[in-house]
Amino acid sequence: MRNNSRSVIPKRIVIPAKAGIHCFLLFFLFLFFMPAVFATPPVSISLSYDLEKGSLHVEAVHPSFNLEKSYVRLMNVYVNGQEVSALNYFKQNDPDEFSDDVPLTAQVGDVIKVDLFCSLGGEMAKELTVKK
Repeated sequence: MRNNSRSVIPKRIVIPAKAGIHCFLLFFLFLFFMPAVFATPPVSISLSYDLEKGSLHVEAVHPSFNLEKSYVRLMNVYVNGQEVSALNYFKQNDPDEFSDDVPLTAQVGDVIKVDLFCSLGGEMAKELTVKK
């Protein structure tokens, strides 16, 4: 008996140089923009100012899937448009929330703005007008 089945040797696939470059660029762009997919900017910010103590209390809902990788990394504080404080953080203590008390001198009528930045990208800002 004779076996009529032949083994077929596939032809070599040749990728043109331009296609290889395009694949490399696409892969690089994917790696570059990948952190934006996981970015979790703060969902909401709550501000309160104690005029007697000169203290700004900041609370933000900021869900984190990993407290050492996704956290509020920077808080910028402005009074009447002038930056008065830039605070860096290296970890978030609560998986759902960020909070801090900032010593701050402000007067009735001043506008306080807080800008929070996530370590993986994304940011949110909130303003408060100081009242008696």
